[in-house]
Amino acid sequence: MTNQQQATSLHAITVVEGRPENHRMVSDYGTAAVKRGWDFIHLKKINSDTIARNDFGKIPLSHVIMRSLTDNDYAETERFLFWLKAQGIPCINGLPAGGRICTSDKHFQQGLFVLDPVLKNHALPTFEAKFKENVIDYIKSDRIHYPFLLKPRLGTTGAGIILIKSRADLDKINDYKGYIIEQYIKPECDYRVFVIGGTAVGVMRKEGDPERPDNFKIWSSGYKRSPETDPNTLDIVKNLAVHAADISRLEYAGVDIVKEAKTGKYYILETNYAAGWGNNFIEVTNVDIPSLTIDWFEDIDYGRQNPVFESVEKYINRRLKNLPTTIRRAYECILEGDPNATKDFRSVFGHYKDNNFEDAGFLFKHLEAAYLSIISNPDTINKYRDLLFTLNSLPMSWAGNFIGPKVGNLHDGAILSALYLYLLHKSDKI
Repeated sequence: MTNQQQATSLHAITVVEGRPENHRMVSDYGTAAVKRGWDFIHLKKINSDTIARNDFGKIPLSHVIMRSLTDNDYAETERFLFWLKAQGIPCINGLPAGGRICTSDKHFQQGLFVLDPVLKNHALPTFEAKFKENVIDYIKSDRIHYPFLLKPRLGTTGAGIILIKSRADLDKINDYKGYIIEQYIKPECDYRVFVIGGTAVGVMRKEGDPERPDNFKIWSSGYKRSPETDPNTLDIVKNLAVHAADISRLEYAGVDIVKEAKTGKYYILETNYAAGWGNNFIEVTNVDIPSLTIDWFEDIDYGRQNPVFESVEKYINRRLKNLPTTIRRAYECILEGDPNATKDFRSVFGHYKDNNFEDAGFLFKHLEAAYLSIISNPDTINKYRDLLFTLNSLPMSWAGNFIGPKVGNLHDGAILSALYLYLLHKSDKI
């Protein structure tokens, strides 16, 4: 098959990844694609002149998994991603919040979390280090206290992180460029949560070496790894993870969460744009990340070719098992017409803006009113035909999954979708 034929194939996946250390991820995607009957293209790099000219027409690009442009810088990556978007080529993590360089920036990430009503109490106090006197000012103003971390803004795998326990430790540091300061949280354990298309698909618990508690690389990779099985813990970390991916506008993310040993409180460490599973995530959790990524592409294609309600229902039913028990139960109760099924979610959607019809708060308010009205008097469905017409004309979310363009997590989206589907099904019966 020629490159041009591959580029136009309806069932082909292109993985952009040139770093040799990530060969396993490339290989696993290739295996998953072949099993599904898809063609597979591994693109190791893109010439910078090609990017400057937007001359991508001869490059095999179908369903793109963007991981790294190797020697190309972030600005070139962003330009490539915008081109894919303009051409309508499905690309996972195509337009993250702030551009890729900002989304990978830990300081920027924590700023995003503070903006989110669900996440703001789970964000870590984080500041630019700049120079020593600047760090000392943060300590004096009690915005941060010993011990705290000095860490690279764009670091990975715990590399380069320094625990600052005292002024003496601080005085040993000569260069603060490219570093942030972040409040240290003594961990009971860490979690890696994979989110794909607004759904938390798997959770791995990671524990460090108790004899080497300050070794962050060991904590990051996991001295001891196990699948998280406690239902309450799963609901908590999944909810935090999907909201973190949502506000970061990442359809695919590895979200790292820490549970504080003393208080039991959960804090979000970061979202990973090109998260890998070299730490045995797949073996530990038995969650096939490459295959689930292909599921997402399949549903994106399905949504482009079929009516909205069919796409919504198919997407959610395929992922119901990954939703928290409360969301799954509420989704089913709404479809059954339970008048009490939505009351616990009024405060949830009250956090959202309510400016126009694309906002989740606005959608919930109008959908719930219609839902409760129809339950009380089925004949009132005629009053809501215009509402249904508007909903049917809305695009899917930016994450490609459900009604509500500005909602990128399936926990909230499933509730909106259930209300929409209930109204639609009742409309079909009159």
